[in-house]
Amino acid sequence: MKVKSRYDIIIGEYPYHQQLKNELVPLLENYSDKQGRMTNVQATMTEWDWGKDIPSVKKFKKYILNKVPVLISHGGAIYSTDYRDFWGNIYHKNDCTYKHNHLPYYMSFVYFLKAKWYNSSLVFTDYDQKVRPIEGRYVIFPSHLQHHVPKHRFKQTRMTLSGNISIHES
Repeated sequence: MKVKSRYDIIIGEYPYHQQLKNELVPLLENYSDKQGRMTNVQATMTEWDWGKDIPSVKKFKKYILNKVPVLISHGGAIYSTDYRDFWGNIYHKNDCTYKHNHLPYYMSFVYFLKAKWYNSSLVFTDYDQKVRPIEGRYVIFPSHLQHHVPKHRFKQTRMTLSGNISIHES
């Protein structure tokens, strides 16, 4: 198998952001932590398969999956992608995410559901590249890239949706 580029980061804007935000923020604003801060995310987290029955989440997931490039070729085989995990993160004051990656998955993403431009950035540690949190922005990246989120220093919540995408032969 050959990978064309293991380092491409895709940044875009979700065209239906306001509708998604209006529906999901009220559901997440007072959500109780389902992971007990036992992950690299030291913030409130949802279940790993969150939102599977919410139509706007299904629409969003389909949109993101269509943006994920299939960069692997091997003997003419056809590959497809699918979600492995999908969860929400709700950052309150002093929350953060420790440096980590998402191996063994193919690609991962972060979507800024609720954020201010001055909130903590998504930082790709290996390249010292920062992605500012702009509501409606998605960041799709190879799962092996190390990344973290510095301490959230503000009273208002910062919310993201995240997921892991696997690849398999069709």
